Amino acid sequence: MVGANPSPDLSPTRFGILRLLKEWGKGTATQLSKALGISRVAVHQHLDWLKRMGWVTATTERQGRGRPAEVFRLTEAAQERFFPRRYEALVSVILKEVATELGDEYVRDLFRRYRRWLMQKLGDPPKRLAGKVRALTTFLQQEGYLARWEETKDGFIVTLPNCPIAQVARQFPEACQSEMEALEELFQLPVHRQCHQVSGDPCCRYFIAKPKRHRKPFRKEVVRR
Repeated sequence: MVGANPSPDLSPTRFGILRLLKEWGKGTATQLSKALGISRVAVHQHLDWLKRMGWVTATTERQGRGRPAEVFRLTEAAQERFFPRRYEALVSVILKEVATELGDEYVRDLFRRYRRWLMQKLGDPPKRLAGKVRALTTFLQQEGYLARWEETKDGFIVTLPNCPIAQVARQFPEACQSEMEALEELFQLPVHRQCHQVSGDPCCRYFIAKPKRHRKPFRKEVVRR
């Protein structure tokens, strides 16, 4: 018995392989075959599928005097998906202790530092507003926000269906405030929040208005005679 399968799209045998590799740290097809009570050929078929999905990696290692064997390990993606680590609970407890000891303003400053760190990872975005929106959206997609953008006549809309720190943000509104501040600093324009996931909306959505172009005042040439 290898435990309950948290993923309905994964067969019990494949999850059993993942569970054993999690417990052992690494394992060979022979070891997995003996533990699961199935043939090595069947184990290899499952391992090939798991490798294609990006959940298992393989390296060749020498074990004793015999021939080198293929050894399998979980990838970081598999660790995160099938064996949650509950970072949110740890972070929430730490932030509560920090707020108690050092005050709410210190917590706000921590979130501002976190957002600045994220913006540094973004690098130097294009100078034009449209380029900044595209660069930001691509970056946030890589960070797990499932971000998308669209352009309207008056501005740009950035939608974030997933918030990687949603559990923390529900307890610390400073997280959302720092996000607004970081966006306004990036765009050098006012940013308007249209939807707020922490408030019960299905996503966070921001609107950035296009800057109005002011026409130069008409100046009549004076011809001197």
